[in-house]
Amino acid sequence: MKLYRVQANYKNIYIDETLEAKNDKAALEGFVKKVDSGECNEIEGAGFHNPDFLFLTFEEVDRDATTKVNIGKTSIGVQVGNTGVSSGQSDSWYEVDRYKDQRS
Repeated sequence: MKLYRVQANYKNIYIDETLEAKNDKAALEGFVKKVDSGECNEIEGAGFHNPDFLFLTFEEVDRDATTKVNIGKTSIGVQVGNTGVSSGQSDSWYEVDRYKDQRS
């Protein structure tokens, strides 16, 4: 038997379950049975998904590895990634001001 993690997000409800199954199809069928029987814990979703779509992911997980994110503590001054936005002079001012001389 393999261990699977199945996550579903629908109508602002989030379900995150791990279950044992023989293969992918059996894992999804087992997940449906758990949801139908009410064995799953429904958590209020984050709200950033479109509520009209079902977002479903499943993966086979290693029994010896962690499947949850553990943020933990980080010491002050540790850089954890590159910046997505950096400050600096905008080029858009050139576009706005380039007709200034023609209007004068």
